[in-house]
Amino acid sequence: MKNAAFEKLFKTYYNEALLYVCSLTHNRALAEDIVQEAFSKALTSIDDERDTFKYWLFKVSRNCYFDYLRKTKRLTPIDDKQRSEERELVQGLIEKEEYVALYKAISDLKENYREVVLLYYFDGLSVSEIANITGQSTDNVKVLLFRARAKLKQLLEAKL
Repeated sequence: MKNAAFEKLFKTYYNEALLYVCSLTHNRALAEDIVQEAFSKALTSIDDERDTFKYWLFKVSRNCYFDYLRKTKRLTPIDDKQRSEERELVQGLIEKEEYVALYKAISDLKENYREVVLLYYFDGLSVSEIANITGQSTDNVKVLLFRARAKLKQLLEAKL
């Protein structure tokens, strides 16, 4: 019984969590490892007080990513090869064609803008949930969303 419930949660949220973590890591293999670890931690640590499993999974995924960064103690700039690998991953994960161009523009945003946009629009989390995941105030998340939308508009208009 429990295995069926775990399998359903995995099938429901795996791609969304993978897309979110890929936007942070820019590396599919690393993102898959982090999402797997996050699922394990999220399933063992969730309690009845949590709002939704999706919200909890994203928070745990983000924390696992930062744990990885602390363990490796390195922040390397993204090279063109990693960026092209990320775009190939996006092609496979995003089903609708119109989202591909939008996601490419989103991937060109600064990391903090990209993160809040993905969580808000693609993953359907509320501003307060994003604030809790990222450890920022709700007002700051709103400002980041506003600035990210303005930058996205600028990027998309430049491509036309």
